[in-house]
Amino acid sequence: MYYTSLMDTPRPGRTRVTSVSLRAETLEAIRARAGRQGVSSYIEEAVQRQLQREAIDEYIATAEAEHGPVNPAEVSEKAERIRAHHAAHRGESAPADAA
Repeated sequence: MYYTSLMDTPRPGRTRVTSVSLRAETLEAIRARAGRQGVSSYIEEAVQRQLQREAIDEYIATAEAEHGPVNPAEVSEKAERIRAHHAAHRGESAPADAA
């Protein structure tokens, strides 16, 4: 049975069984992409990514409240310096439009 095989697949960390309602087309898309990984693992990874995004958003909001908003020009300049640094260490040249 489909769910029995998923429950037999070991995953790191402690797990609990829960019920989640999804639109039928969403579940079918997940099943199509999850493959041998399984639906539960696929959803676990997706939720972990979302939690990380929310934590980063909270961190940014806290930093901006303390230091003011980020200057996009400064971010672009620093990102270009990082790309150039990494390219130099790989013996390449950094593309000007790389983002």
